[in-house]
Amino acid sequence: MKRKILWSLGIILLIAVGAGWYGYHRLSSRFVRLTPEYVQELEKAVAAQNEDAISKPVPRQRTLQKPNPFKNVYFGDTHVHTALSFDSYLFGNRTSLDDAYRFANGQMIKNAAGEPMQLTVPLDFVAITDHAESFGLFEGCAQEDLTDDQRDFCGEFDNPSMSFFLKLRKSGTERPPQRIAEYCGEDGAFCIENGKTTWETIQLAADKYNQPGTFTAFQAYEYSPMLPNGGKIHRNVIFRNPTVPDYAVSAYDARTVLDLWRSLEETCVGECEFLTIPHNMNKTWSLAYSGKTIDGDSYTEQDWSLRGRSEPLAEIFQIKGSSECGVGVGAVDEECSFEQFFPPCEEGETEKCISLTSMAREGLKIGLELKQDFGFNPLRYGFIGSTDTHNGSGGDTEEWDYRGNNGLYGAPAQKRLSAKAKGFKSPMMRNPGGLAAIWAEENTRDALFESMSNRETYGTSGTRIRLRFFAGWDLTDDLMAGQDLVAKAYENGVPMGSVLEASGSDAKPKFLVWAGKDPDSANLQRVQMVKGWIDDGERKEEVFDLVCSDGLIPDPATGRCPDNGARVDLSTCEVSPDSGAAELKVVWEDESFDPELSAFYYVRVLENPTCRWSTYDAIRLGQEPRSDFPATVKERAWSSPIWFAPKKEKI
Repeated sequence: MKRKILWSLGIILLIAVGAGWYGYHRLSSRFVRLTPEYVQELEKAVAAQNEDAISKPVPRQRTLQKPNPFKNVYFGDTHVHTALSFDSYLFGNRTSLDDAYRFANGQMIKNAAGEPMQLTVPLDFVAITDHAESFGLFEGCAQEDLTDDQRDFCGEFDNPSMSFFLKLRKSGTERPPQRIAEYCGEDGAFCIENGKTTWETIQLAADKYNQPGTFTAFQAYEYSPMLPNGGKIHRNVIFRNPTVPDYAVSAYDARTVLDLWRSLEETCVGECEFLTIPHNMNKTWSLAYSGKTIDGDSYTEQDWSLRGRSEPLAEIFQIKGSSECGVGVGAVDEECSFEQFFPPCEEGETEKCISLTSMAREGLKIGLELKQDFGFNPLRYGFIGSTDTHNGSGGDTEEWDYRGNNGLYGAPAQKRLSAKAKGFKSPMMRNPGGLAAIWAEENTRDALFESMSNRETYGTSGTRIRLRFFAGWDLTDDLMAGQDLVAKAYENGVPMGSVLEASGSDAKPKFLVWAGKDPDSANLQRVQMVKGWIDDGERKEEVFDLVCSDGLIPDPATGRCPDNGARVDLSTCEVSPDSGAAELKVVWEDESFDPELSAFYYVRVLENPTCRWSTYDAIRLGQEPRSDFPATVKERAWSSPIWFAPKKEKI
């Protein structure tokens, strides 16, 4: 009986990855049988890639930083999948937890096609976030007393067929999946015990690799309910320390994210602390900030309060694009088209398009509206970036080293470049993902988690830009020339992620921004400020270019920095060495400030153009870059916001 339950549960769990498998299958039906001939062809294709044609930095060790009361920046990834995630496994990835941790610490591993992957500089921290919905299935299929039918079923995991997928897809159309009552018994004990085994393995691996002061490994997993047509409304769950619930609550236990948060508050007790991080808001089909659950129920004030205390961060960038903003979707600046492939929703559309309530910038404005309704802002979140890699290669965000991110779905290079552009699942539509940057006193679980909870974080599109951002009433230009810039900024202002309280005078707030380039990437081009506020019930935003590189000044008519002449040689990917800046600093005053209106401000830093990953692959194969995709990108960083609260209000 238990084996039958396991089989049924396996079918239900595989449904969660069916949409992704279908997208891959359309690209390469040959993946379904990994014959010796196919493996030889993969090896031949990888060998044909001229890696010597690519100029790349030499890998080096991380630089250890001493504890610092004014905080160090640490770079990491809070969204990594190994072969324990069934979608990752179905795509051919066999990377173990040990492999993923070794990679994060600088060792070379290979993807499913045999392409090498290695970080130039190891990560400072990582959270491996395998799908909780997959937990326990490997243990079931490893048991010896399976029937022939069950063995056949488990064998399909390694060599899925289209007929197998269609069977799963059809069986997954009913919602919700009746996991507990129908497949695991009334109390769900069988499935819970199987899932506990995987969760314990994940905890042991994190503790094994966690080295306070050198490398931080968080206990974590992903909660992954389904939406139609490939939509996602997922969260990564990060725990502060080894005191965690004994069971990872999944979408089969928590129908909505409200159920997840309630379950976590009930089970994460004592020294246990958690936070959740949403990702791919751009693929939530309007649900990210709509105030509605996956079932269409409206949030209550208590629900908003629950969200506010559970979710201090949002993943603004990853392999499936940017969730900052979208051109034509309430946004006023051209940079909102960056790695964003969905069109704006037309009237009546909600799926496979961008709506206002799917983007983080608009969510910040909605938070200001909710503050007017409830007296508190439940959407006061900071930003991070991460990868969502399904290769186990956390932090592998350098464009030159991009090897796809879903096993054989996007590898090797020939497949990546030959894929049709239509459809968001196409390898050409993806990117290497982003990095999470945390300002913390030291590289430990406690210190990093504390800074994440306080939102003193920022996200990048993959490079290691250094970014400081403060606001205050007494920040002056002479701070930029002093050696104690950061100390004075903390003394006289508040850092990113904080609330700037009203001054009680007619003063205008001042903002201090300092940005430094990634030594392994291009120079910086400009620094921008994004402001959002509510005026007479209308959501408003404005984007300012604060400082330009190369001695340029913003155009008075457009407010934008002129072209600084930075260019990229598409045959070698070499960039202009004499344009851009190694660092940019500015103190900016908001001349349009209204002390009666709450507002938020965040910084966006842009690099000079560099080659997109697809151009590097073209060079490897001796081809011209594809004309239907940008040949270059402007890597960037997004600070967490700083909020202004009028004296009469609380943020």
